[in-house]
Amino acid sequence: MRPEAEQGFSLLEVVVALAVFSLGALAAMNVLGHGSRSATAQEDRLIAGIVAENQLAEAMLQAASPSLGLTSGTERAMSRDWAWELRVGPSPEPRILRIDVAVRMQGGRQVLAELSSFRAAP
Repeated sequence: MRPEAEQGFSLLEVVVALAVFSLGALAAMNVLGHGSRSATAQEDRLIAGIVAENQLAEAMLQAASPSLGLTSGTERAMSRDWAWELRVGPSPEPRILRIDVAVRMQGGRQVLAELSSFRAAP
């Protein structure tokens, strides 16, 4: 049995407690960091979707049918530049055109939003 003067934690117990606390803190920081990255990616997809909707709406609202082929450009939204591609092609029905829009971050390779629609051919 220990005398009263020797009660308390040993150095080994303190080191083990600090190691366990450090592992828990690192795990919590990892979870918070992942949540932040996920929120940023979700915001990017949301803005890209809005850009895609804008481009598709413009193509659908033009008085004349858009010409067949690929058109590309950039749009500024939420202080960032977004690259879009509008592809117009035939559909299985000869009187209808298929319009596809793909949006990426300017300089990026990953497509963040895609939309498709149909419109009467000229």
